[in-house]
Amino acid sequence: MYKNYTPKCALPNRCVNKVLQIMRLTTLMLIASFIHVSAASLAQKISLTEKGSSLKKVCKNISLQTGYSFIISGSVYKQSKPVTIMVKNTELPEVLDMIFKDQPVRYQLQDKTIVLSVGQTDNSAAESPKTQLRQQKITGKITDEKGLPLVGVTIKVKNTTKGAVSDVNGHFIIDATIGDVLVVSYVGFVATEYTIKDQSPVNIVLQEAKNELNAVVVTALGIKRSAKALTYNVQELKGNDINAQNDGNFVNNLIGKVAGATINTSATGIGGSARVVLRGTKSLNDSKNNALYVVDGVPLFNFNGAGTGVPGVFDGANASSDGISQLNPDDIESLSVLTGPAAAALYGSNASGGVILITTKKGIANKTNVSLSSSTSFFSPFVLPRFQNTYGASSPGAFDSWGAKLSTPSTYNPKDFFQTGMYLDNSVSLSTGTEKNQTYISAAKTNGSGIIPNNKLDRLNLTLRNTANFFNDKLQMDLGVMYVKQNDQNLITQGLYNNPLVSAYLLPRDEDIAKYQLYERYDATRNFKTQFWPYGSQGYAMQNPYWIVNRDIYTNQTSRYLLNATAKYTINNWLNVVSRAKYDNTQLVNETKNSASTTTELAGVNGLYAINNTSQYQTYVDVLLNATHKIKDFSVNAFLGASYDNRQRTSNYFGGDLATIPNFFITSNVDLGSPRTKIIPGFNRTQNQAVYGTTQFAYKNSLFLDVTGRNDWNSGLSRSTNVSLFYPSVGLSGVITDLFNISSKTLPYLKVRGSYSEVGTPPDAYLTNPNYLFSNYTVSTEGIRVINTLQPERTKSYEAGVNARLFNGIITLDVTVYKSSTYNQIFDYQDDVAGGNNSGKVRVNAGRVDNKGMEVNLGANTTVGPVKWTSNVVFSLNRNKIRELYSKPGANGKLIPQDSVIAATLGNYQQRPTVGGTTGDIYVNTLKTDEYGYIVVDPRTRQVFADNNNYIYAGTADPRYNIAMRNNFTYKGVSLGFLVDARIGGVGVSATQALMDRYGVSEASAEAREAGGVSINGGLVPAKDYYAVAGGGATGIGAPYVYSATNVRLREATLSYHFPASFFSNKLKGATLGLTGKNLFMFYNKAPFDPESTASTGTFYQGIDMFRQPSYRSIGFNVSVQF
Repeated sequence: MYKNYTPKCALPNRCVNKVLQIMRLTTLMLIASFIHVSAASLAQKISLTEKGSSLKKVCKNISLQTGYSFIISGSVYKQSKPVTIMVKNTELPEVLDMIFKDQPVRYQLQDKTIVLSVGQTDNSAAESPKTQLRQQKITGKITDEKGLPLVGVTIKVKNTTKGAVSDVNGHFIIDATIGDVLVVSYVGFVATEYTIKDQSPVNIVLQEAKNELNAVVVTALGIKRSAKALTYNVQELKGNDINAQNDGNFVNNLIGKVAGATINTSATGIGGSARVVLRGTKSLNDSKNNALYVVDGVPLFNFNGAGTGVPGVFDGANASSDGISQLNPDDIESLSVLTGPAAAALYGSNASGGVILITTKKGIANKTNVSLSSSTSFFSPFVLPRFQNTYGASSPGAFDSWGAKLSTPSTYNPKDFFQTGMYLDNSVSLSTGTEKNQTYISAAKTNGSGIIPNNKLDRLNLTLRNTANFFNDKLQMDLGVMYVKQNDQNLITQGLYNNPLVSAYLLPRDEDIAKYQLYERYDATRNFKTQFWPYGSQGYAMQNPYWIVNRDIYTNQTSRYLLNATAKYTINNWLNVVSRAKYDNTQLVNETKNSASTTTELAGVNGLYAINNTSQYQTYVDVLLNATHKIKDFSVNAFLGASYDNRQRTSNYFGGDLATIPNFFITSNVDLGSPRTKIIPGFNRTQNQAVYGTTQFAYKNSLFLDVTGRNDWNSGLSRSTNVSLFYPSVGLSGVITDLFNISSKTLPYLKVRGSYSEVGTPPDAYLTNPNYLFSNYTVSTEGIRVINTLQPERTKSYEAGVNARLFNGIITLDVTVYKSSTYNQIFDYQDDVAGGNNSGKVRVNAGRVDNKGMEVNLGANTTVGPVKWTSNVVFSLNRNKIRELYSKPGANGKLIPQDSVIAATLGNYQQRPTVGGTTGDIYVNTLKTDEYGYIVVDPRTRQVFADNNNYIYAGTADPRYNIAMRNNFTYKGVSLGFLVDARIGGVGVSATQALMDRYGVSEASAEAREAGGVSINGGLVPAKDYYAVAGGGATGIGAPYVYSATNVRLREATLSYHFPASFFSNKLKGATLGLTGKNLFMFYNKAPFDPESTASTGTFYQGIDMFRQPSYRSIGFNVSVQF
């Protein structure tokens, strides 16, 4: 059933296996190379012949042979003795032992560094009387890289039993002597050693752990925890991973970087929404599968702006961006992805689809940083269908390309209709502060234009955040405000109406589209300019494509501000309380302006005007009490909290044909008597109140038990007998290498974990209430029988995983397997059996959807000579299956199980969840066949016939698995990175290709004509007759237009150079200049469209292309300067 469609820029069809083999081979080679590098670095052999040489000369010789560097503390060289040694092919540690055996110098190996300090290399912890006499009180302070004090840091004097712990201000006091080495360690930070040089206070800055052995990650409720203590899978990305590429929606930059995530870019153009599904589709509700976004611990109201009409797959306009896309990506410090319900259970019903946690930047203590950045990208269409250049129109003025051969090939390329898009982003930020008060300020201005003419995006972001400490650092305040002003225009997704691609693609091949760029001409009768388009609507509301983009205008204006406040009070060293509040206010104005002479299917003779004013509010408050306690090897960390989340949305739509004055777009000029005129008010309010708690028990900081519980009272269940929802979860993890004291350079870290959780999803607002509909001053009942026992949708989930670090931490491996079951789905079905007042639609709980899968994250970080090489391979696999749907009563009253539901339909395309199948199953109709399976062909006319009563299974829109490989190479200031990813499996249906075939503009239609027709049952059917039936678009045959969605692409490439401060004579802190590329080319793709693009961010209408706007190929550059 799949069409053999390979773009010219792609490799042959068979290359997909080769590309995947190459990726697998590269992964194996990557592992092998790191094993080799690790082994070599741990067992380097050297040869020395020295007689009475100075220690300095010997160290230099060792450095040249091994690449190790020496750090010299104090007067090491002055106090050292001459060195006499002769060794050949001897391992480095053994050589060092021989050199320093009788020296008054001791050494220590740290990665590729040898630290030398005054003192004997003696592992004895005993102290001589002389040493004891030199004991002093050494004071100091421990901070992180941002200058913030670290509490609870362990400080020990090396090779002794002396130790200390930093207080809430990072201060410590320890008994030590000059020349002693302090060993400083803290969960989530790199352990370091500091040699005491004198009696001055010691200031030690700890760096955040990069090898993830002790990394701290942000988890549910914004709680920071050690990665080793987690009982579930959390993946973290830094801000640089997100901002390396310039995109109108930074969420698109997560593709290929997160295991377990399926992300589809929107076909709306620049700044459009993104569809994010974690661990597969769980719900059969169209809006319950997207991830929850949480910013600085507070859930974000991720609205999709309403258009000025009812968006549909026939209507290409009325699209808009979502709330998360409006954030300034330069404000993001880090991003954590909680793919499973166990990780997200504390967020309750909103988190059934997983959580994406975003931590934003704040001021840095004792530092002032000013950053300026500018990014520019240029866009072009990435994947386009193929057109023929051989045949013209069948007759003068005919809108088709079934005519005779052209004397010269057509020069019209529909690609010429598109323009070069551009995205320009300029931002500035200031970070400054003292130990008591820190401030972060940023501003960003974004201007963009899409590849479709007159598609625009303008956005202004302003951010202010202040953090301060009071009362001897017992009280910490964090106040912030974000403001967003965004205007976008003509965000077009797909569909036949208001879509310029329909006429641009189907224009006869002997036409010249350039003459239609003058899309309007003066009409003497009407005394103003009207549309120039001689072909009429062709039954598809077709118009001049340039008229659509310039005179049928759709605009969205958004004004949004978010106020945040967080207060943390430390009651004592084991108890603190945190309270957070957020107010999110969004005002949207959506306008439609269709000018006079727009086709009458869409507007009146004088035009059409519509306006939709929408107000959205969210008020969120929570309180969280945190207690920690430790008794010897046991520790407890508990949180108890409560939250209030109130969301409200009001809208007022008014629009219709213009009355008397053409092109005068105000509400008083709307014709109230027009059947197209509508007045639609809207109101929606939801409220959720919750209490929750989580406790972690730890043994020797190696064995962890998590127990959580949350209870929600949601307004969606206000009229139900099930008014509350309880979500429990439990998890267990153990660091095997710590529990069993395994000390191995090959396997320095191994953790196993497992968890179980339940989450619930309440019904949408008002589903448990009788509802009334209001439109054009008319009130009517919804006609659905409400059952007061309606229950929330629930998901039970299990997961297990392994986290390992290999070869001294060079290689990281995280593997997670999971299984979930979602039941109590909500269905509306037609019950015509009951009769009387009980007939009509009935709303019930039923159905079950299962998902199981695997997430693998393989990373490596090493050096190859002078080049630093980091690599990451992400693999995701999910198997989705519908176990049951609902049952409805039959004629005898007995319940009859239903085996399928038509969730979305578009002519010859249906998305039909079916028992035993998947939520993304696609069905298409076929040509009529006889009892033997042969296609029916009229023997006289050679005509074929559509069978609209027979839909067959085409495949699923969901991929079988995703795999991506990301590499980055750094040499001095030069950095080169690229990301190759593959999405394997799934199908898509192209109504675009079908209509192109019907109108004779496609390459396939010309090839069929050259072959004498389309081969059917061993004979030939004239191409025009065949495609008149099969290529009817929404009314034709779907089976010939099913394509494999498998694709492999070079998704990202970056090249940058960092200029150090010395380049600017230390007048600047540094600067970076970079080149970027995205969607540079396909290694493999059979479809005439980008299979990853989507016109819908919901559950349904996936895998359908109906003149969908092409995805973007982008090339750009960026520059950033730090002061």
